[in-house]
Amino acid sequence: MGFLRALREKRFFLFWLFCGGCVLGVVLTVFTVQAVEWTGDDKFCGMCHIMTPELDAYHLDKHGGHNHVGMKAECVDCHLPHDNIIHYFVEKTLLGMEDVYGNTMKNPRKFDWEMNRREAKNYVFDSGCLRCHTDLREATQSNMKAFLPHRDYFEKLTKKHCVECHLDEVGHKNLSIHLKKFLKEDYKPTVRALIGTIQK
Repeated sequence: MGFLRALREKRFFLFWLFCGGCVLGVVLTVFTVQAVEWTGDDKFCGMCHIMTPELDAYHLDKHGGHNHVGMKAECVDCHLPHDNIIHYFVEKTLLGMEDVYGNTMKNPRKFDWEMNRREAKNYVFDSGCLRCHTDLREATQSNMKAFLPHRDYFEKLTKKHCVECHLDEVGHKNLSIHLKKFLKEDYKPTVRALIGTIQK
């Protein structure tokens, strides 16, 4: 009898432990989804003062909603990988820690933002581009504007990333102008910008 009662009590305990685990799992899942949503848009990313020029340029760009349909890509759509969920969360965590460290332990105004833009392929992911621009993969010769420039990319004949060809035309319209306005005397122009100044 004592054995049966102990077994019943153990089952009762395991049942409530299971129910509690399920409730905790649902709460943590909802919290995680909300945290990921909250930390992925321009309002959150723009909370750092140093992101002012990027945010201003983004709001004037097609990807920032300045287009004929008002469609908007969030920061994480471009600046995080979308090939798998683990890679996404690892990069989100690392990038978040890097941003907090850079904005608290370093002087972001002294950072060479223009030089960093030349490394955009390291923080603008092709998987993000291809999530929205699915039509490029299916482009045929009937649409030469889409087909020709992207043929080598999809045939894996080039190692270039999307942003290497589209750096100055997507994401942050006229970013150099906004950086110069914000950073003032701390602004470090690119060689190309300097050549343009000399030629004027």
